[in-house]
Amino acid sequence: MNGLQIDARPLTRRLLAALDEAGVRCCLLRPTAGGGDIDMLVDTADQAAAIAVMDRHRLLRLAAYGRGTHAFYLGFDQSTGSWVEFDLVTELTFGRHCEIRTAAAAACLARRHREDGVWVLGTDDEFWALLLHCLLDKGGFAERHVRRLETLAPLASLDSPLVRTMPLRIDAAALLAHARAGRVPALVAASQGIRRAWWRAEPAIVASAYLRAAALRLVERPLQAWSRRGPSVAVLGPDGAGKSTLAAGLESRFYFPVRRVYMGLWPSRDVPDGPVRAALRVAHRPFLAWWRYIGSLRHRAVGRAVVFDRYVYDARLPPRGSLRWLKRLYFWVLSRTCPAPRMAVLLDAPGEVMYARSGEYDPAHLEAERRHYVRLATRIPRLVRVDANRPPDEVLRDVLSHLWEYYRRRAGR
Repeated sequence: MNGLQIDARPLTRRLLAALDEAGVRCCLLRPTAGGGDIDMLVDTADQAAAIAVMDRHRLLRLAAYGRGTHAFYLGFDQSTGSWVEFDLVTELTFGRHCEIRTAAAAACLARRHREDGVWVLGTDDEFWALLLHCLLDKGGFAERHVRRLETLAPLASLDSPLVRTMPLRIDAAALLAHARAGRVPALVAASQGIRRAWWRAEPAIVASAYLRAAALRLVERPLQAWSRRGPSVAVLGPDGAGKSTLAAGLESRFYFPVRRVYMGLWPSRDVPDGPVRAALRVAHRPFLAWWRYIGSLRHRAVGRAVVFDRYVYDARLPPRGSLRWLKRLYFWVLSRTCPAPRMAVLLDAPGEVMYARSGEYDPAHLEAERRHYVRLATRIPRLVRVDANRPPDEVLRDVLSHLWEYYRRRAGR
């Protein structure tokens, strides 16, 4: 046992167990305890079976171009509110453009062993794979990788298939000595020489792989922005329901980029306006809502999701005060100013709870408003009603799962 720490999140464990049950020959390439990418080496013959496992467990394949054999999959673990990222490869390649090929994958898979119920690389192979990853892919060493190499170096040898694929110009024994002595600067200094040695040993293979990947990377971002183009999500509910808290959480915790757009129709004012200013504000309000909506389209066009904090649906609540017949007509127009969002979330909590949070209106008023929103729910397309009488993190995980499901459904079309 070499002390490899393995991601214990439920979704990760289910996926690793499912790969094993499906008979997929694979193994972890690097430690995963920190919750980062789960990097898996998969036998080429079992690639289709591995992809089927990802599909069955509702992971989404992320579009990537110029990344060699890398296949990136994303899932949402609702129990922890975290994102699980799987990176499946069928070759052990290195370099920022996957231009350095080793042809050592099959031999390394043959030497794998089980640890903590999971297939992992042999100690020698993990050491060399991690060292080359840091030197050739990253050009440096993250602290977690330094600690892992310190654990592996005393146990490693020159008996790995990865060492046997290195060009003769590379002094593997010197690299191992530097690692055992903890001479990280010396290893970093050697990275350029290692890269040049591979280019000189296989110039045609390395150059063609580099140029092909570099060309594909030029179009990667525009194509990814299109494939990940964001939906619009309206967050609804009375004051104190937790709309702004949820919108901020979605912006910070969703996997893909999110932008918040405030769509409140009734800004609070300490000093009331005169009749002229009030009339101008009434006339201006539909144009302001439309202007904000137009701004949201720019975010969605470049692949961001948009979360509307409140929406024009608020105008569907019954008007109060005088001239209600005129307000009803105005509210009808205002509530239809902007197109329906792709998804709406109604935060539902008792009036007493919302009053304790906001203190702005009395519980009876908030409860009446809540009932109006609940009745509106049947007339608002693609609305999800969420119990907001829970801790904010639980509400956020719930809504994240609904938003994630939208992405999955759209990808399947």
